[in-house]
Amino acid sequence: MATRRRRTLANETIKLNVADVRDAIAKAQRKQASLVVLQGSESDLGTHVLLDKPITLGRDPRVELPLQDDGISRRHCRVSFEGEHYFVEDLRSTNGTLVNGDPLKKKRALEPGDRIYLGGCVVKFAHSDALEVGYHAQMDTLVGTDDLTGLVAKRRFDAAYLRALDTARAVRRPLAVMMLDLDGLKAINDRHGHPVGAHIIAEVGKLIGGVVSPKGAACRFGGDEFAAFLPGMAKPEGKEVAETIRTWVARHRFEKDGVIVKPTLSIGVSAFPEDGRTADLLLRRADEALYRAKKNGRDRVHT
Repeated sequence: MATRRRRTLANETIKLNVADVRDAIAKAQRKQASLVVLQGSESDLGTHVLLDKPITLGRDPRVELPLQDDGISRRHCRVSFEGEHYFVEDLRSTNGTLVNGDPLKKKRALEPGDRIYLGGCVVKFAHSDALEVGYHAQMDTLVGTDDLTGLVAKRRFDAAYLRALDTARAVRRPLAVMMLDLDGLKAINDRHGHPVGAHIIAEVGKLIGGVVSPKGAACRFGGDEFAAFLPGMAKPEGKEVAETIRTWVARHRFEKDGVIVKPTLSIGVSAFPEDGRTADLLLRRADEALYRAKKNGRDRVHT
C-alpha cells in the first residue's frame, strides 16, 4: 500500500509540474502579445501596448488605449485573454468594430496579424513572437520620444494633455500646466557653440522629466522651451513642482568638453479651471506667466 501511495504522489507531482509549465508558457505569451496603432490620428500612430491585462480601446481618456478619433465610441471594444487565446469584443459602439474588414457580431478569437478597425483607426494584433513585439516597442519609442531630451514627443504630449484635460473636466479635479524656458541660451551658444547648447537642452529635459514624470508629463515644446501638465494639482501644488525643477536646474553642474556653464530656467504656471477651461487658453495663460517671470528677472516661477 505504501508503495502505491508513493507512486500516486509521484504521478500527481508530474501532473502539477506540467500544469505549472503550461501556466508559465501562457503567461509568457500574454506578456509578448501587443496592440499597435497602424492608422488613425497622427498623435496615435505607432502607439504600442502590451496585452498583459484586458485592454479597452476608445475615445475615453481613462481607457487603457485611448484614441483620438471622433468616429470612435468612448468605450469602443475590448481585447482580453481567455483560455489559450486573445479575444476581441465590441462594446456596443456606435459605428461598430471590424476585424480584417468583417463586422464583429460576437466575441472573436484573434490571430497574429489580425487588424481591428474602429472609426478611422486600424490597430494590429501583433504576433506573440518576442522579436516582432520588441520591434514594435522600439518603433513606438522612436516615434514617441524626443531624441535629444528623452521626453515624450510633442505630438504624443499634445494628445495626452487633451486626454488629461478631458479627465479633469469629467472628474472635476484641477490640472496644473507649465511653460518652461531656458534663460540666456543664445549667449551660451554664441560663446561656446551649439553642441554646448544642445547638451544643456538635453540635460534640462532630463531634469524636468525626473521631477514631472511620476506626476504628469512633459515635452520639449520647441527649441529650448518646454511644456508640462500635472493632473490633480491646483496652482499652488503646480508652483511647488515648478520651483523644484527651477532649483534642480540652478544646482546642476552643466559641463561639455571641459566647458562649464550655469544656465537658469524661468517657469510660468496656470491651472484648470481658474485660468481657463480649454487646452489652448491654459497654455496661453502659462506662457503669459512665463513672460512675467522673464520680465521680473528670470530664474524664477510666476503664476
